[in-house]
Amino acid sequence: MSVQNSTFLRKVYNSSPPPLQSVAISVLGLNIRRNRYSDRFHEYTEKYRRHQWNGAEYWQQYQLEKLTEIAKYAKRTTDHYHDIEIEPIQSAETPREALKHLPYLEGETLRDEPNSLISSEVDTDNCISLSTSGTTGTPKTTYHDDLSHIKYWSAMNRFWHWGGCRYGDRRASFTGNKIVPADQSGGPYGRYDRANNRLLLSSYHLGEETVDAYLDELEEFEPDFIDGYPSSIRFCAQRAIETDRDLAIPACFPTAEMLREEDREIIEEGLSTNVYNQYGSTESAAIVTECPSGHMHVNPEIGIIEVLDENGETVSEGEVGEIVMTALNNRAMPLIRYRIGDMARGPPTYGKCDCGREMPIIEKIIGRQDEVVVTKDGRRVPMLSYNVFKYTENVSESRIVQESVDEFLLQIVPDDGYTDEQAEIAIKKLKDRVGEDIHVEIETLESIPRTDAGKFRAVISDVENLSEVPQ
Repeated sequence: MSVQNSTFLRKVYNSSPPPLQSVAISVLGLNIRRNRYSDRFHEYTEKYRRHQWNGAEYWQQYQLEKLTEIAKYAKRTTDHYHDIEIEPIQSAETPREALKHLPYLEGETLRDEPNSLISSEVDTDNCISLSTSGTTGTPKTTYHDDLSHIKYWSAMNRFWHWGGCRYGDRRASFTGNKIVPADQSGGPYGRYDRANNRLLLSSYHLGEETVDAYLDELEEFEPDFIDGYPSSIRFCAQRAIETDRDLAIPACFPTAEMLREEDREIIEEGLSTNVYNQYGSTESAAIVTECPSGHMHVNPEIGIIEVLDENGETVSEGEVGEIVMTALNNRAMPLIRYRIGDMARGPPTYGKCDCGREMPIIEKIIGRQDEVVVTKDGRRVPMLSYNVFKYTENVSESRIVQESVDEFLLQIVPDDGYTDEQAEIAIKKLKDRVGEDIHVEIETLESIPRTDAGKFRAVISDVENLSEVPQ
């Protein structure tokens, strides 16, 4: 779809009343249901539910076979992996040993040379494309064949089963999509996707003045489970505690931000719910999900996760290292040993969990600093870097620095072709999500400073520590 058509449709959507907006979202939901929740989705859900009770030896052999298979395919069909050696992989006895013979995939390669990773056997027009901000604040696009996408969501459905839920149950979601026009001054703040029985809630309008309306909508909808940004879910839960609201949502599956322990406690108390944490990525290279016993399990059918030290060796128990992901199913754009930029404590270990599963366990996902800024009215706006710079062309790196509740600095490393107009687009997108009454400065740099550890942060904000922020 062209930018012009997309802009026109957005204007039509924004000018429509909420019931018609829900109809439009339901139409889009039908397409999602066809792509994601087909008969094969239910087939793989049942297959994965049976798989989850397999032992550690089965999983090691399974992953070694799938790794060998995807490596052969990538060598044959992509430019990036054309020169890898297959024989050492075939001779390896464990996935960990086989992976040592494969090169890392850097985020810069995914961003700058995506065509080198796309299989010659697929047409990207027939693939599912997903965008992520990555570690540099610059969007990257990955392509996924239909079956790999179905397998990913089948594993997610198995995860929902762990919390007593499943696809088709009443689901409330706090997402980063702009489902409610930015200038809407009153409720409702949810739009109903009838095709997937899902209430989509706007994270961008949630604040002190609106939170009670959100709780009213949740109470009326009576979801079987809630998922999405934990910062938004916590905000609602905190209000429910303060006002003694009697909300009871059986399960909560936070995603897209790191879940803090204090978030979990408030969410569980305020919503009378059980929280099941998860870790994944837009690249769909791997999933880690929390079982009822509180352990984080790698989903072995989807991908392999390594946790490596600075020398590329597997960390010891209790040590922190870099997460490296290998997707086992994506035939459109194989991602092998992808350095996603997140951290974890401890290597994936096999052994019988209290829940009865022997899927690998990771001690703790540490991740990055949350991409969250805080507004004057106390809203915590997540995933901001991606949403601000998604449509800004000719920018190689970018960062948002929040200096106070109403003062922001956009740091930009321009590429050839960059113009002041691109900066104005970024400012407009920032104001759309944070509010018009903010002051924004632009700073162009040759490179964006890293932390002392050499890490990149796409959003920097110390505002949560300032007394001017509403509590």
